[in-house]
Amino acid sequence: MEKEKFVGYLKKFPNIYDIEERINDEMTGFIVRDKQFDTLTFFSENAILDNNMDYLLNQTHHGKNIEQITRVTGYFSKVNSWNKGKKAELKDRYRSTIEKIPVS
Repeated sequence: MEKEKFVGYLKKFPNIYDIEERINDEMTGFIVRDKQFDTLTFFSENAILDNNMDYLLNQTHHGKNIEQITRVTGYFSKVNSWNKGKKAELKDRYRSTIEKIPVS
């Protein structure tokens, strides 16, 4: 990917990304702050050239955009669509384990 294309894309979304160019003797690149997930990521020029846009954008949130799915009465549901009360119930739920009974 071209450096200008990557930087241009990030600058289109100032409410999501802050970008700062870093130039020094060892490595040149960009520090990207993802405001949604409060992460900082350094992208070297080589990393930008070697990867596509989707991969680079995925690296900006450090895996913090994971969806939690739970199973309630046989149905799977995404937790992020629940209201505060349901999310609190999920945290308070008692989780039991099944102990193996020795067979004699």
